[in-house]
Amino acid sequence: MPRNKWIPFQLIFFDCDSTLSAIEGIDELAREKGLFDEVQQLTNAAMDGEVHLESVYDRRLQLLRPTRGEIRRLEHAYRETALPDAAAVIAALQFLDKAVFVVSGGLLPAVRPFGEWLQIPPENIRAVDVVYDTLSGEWWNFQKDQWGERPDVNYLRHDDGPLVQSLGKIDAIRRLMAGHVGRSLLVGDGMSDLAARPAVDYFAGFGGVVARRAVRAAADTFIAAASLSPVLALATDAAERARLENTPHQKTLAHGLSLIEADAVTFSHPKFKTSVLKG
Repeated sequence: MPRNKWIPFQLIFFDCDSTLSAIEGIDELAREKGLFDEVQQLTNAAMDGEVHLESVYDRRLQLLRPTRGEIRRLEHAYRETALPDAAAVIAALQFLDKAVFVVSGGLLPAVRPFGEWLQIPPENIRAVDVVYDTLSGEWWNFQKDQWGERPDVNYLRHDDGPLVQSLGKIDAIRRLMAGHVGRSLLVGDGMSDLAARPAVDYFAGFGGVVARRAVRAAADTFIAAASLSPVLALATDAAERARLENTPHQKTLAHGLSLIEADAVTFSHPKFKTSVLKG
C-alpha cells in the first residue's frame, strides 16, 4: 500500500451480531428461555477466543431448542437493535457500486431477513441454517403446517457448514469472493472475525458494542465508537468521496471522518490514519 495514498475496497464483509446489530442473537434466545447468564458465558468464551466456537455452538442450541416463532422474533430484535447508521453506510457503499456481504455465525432464518431488510442481496448473506423437528408442537395440525409456517416447531439440528467453526469464516468469505474483483474489507467484533483475516485484504475490528481486547490488539483498524460510519471512510478514496458530495450519503461520510479525526478509530500504523483522512 502506498504510504500517502489510501487504496479503497470494493468488497465489504460485515459480521452480524454485535456489529450490524447491538445484540448477540443466541443470547437473546437464551433471555427468552430464562437461560441468559449460562448461554452468555459460553458465547463470550467463544467470541473472546477462550474456547473453540465449535465446542459450544451445538451445546447452546440443544440447551435452548428454539422454536421457529422464537427465531422469527429474533429477526425482529435484530431490526430493533440495528446500529443507527448501519443502513445508511450500506446504502452509501452500494451507491458507489461496492459489493456488501454478511458472514455470520448466527442463525440463517433470522440473519438473512435482517440482511435483506438492510438491502443486502440474499445471495450475499451467509449464516448457519437450521432444521426443525416437524414432529414437535402441534405436528398433527395440517392446516398450520401446509405452508411450513407452524411457529411452534422446535429446532432439531444445525447444518455442519464452516460457520459453526472458529476458523469457518475464511472458507465462507473466499467462496463469496469467487467471481468478484477488488480489494476486500472485513468488519467484525469477535475472534472468529479476526481468524478470517487471511481471507481479506484488511480487517477492521468493531468495538462499538463489545470491545474485545484481543481483537483491538490485532486488527488493522479498531472502531471504538458505536457507529459504522468509519467503515464508509475506510472503504473509499478521494475520488469516491467526491461522488458522495451533494448526496444524502455525504453526512454519513463526514461523521465517519470526524470519528477518525477524534481518535475514536485507531490504526495499527499511524500513517494509515493520515492516508485515510486524505483519501
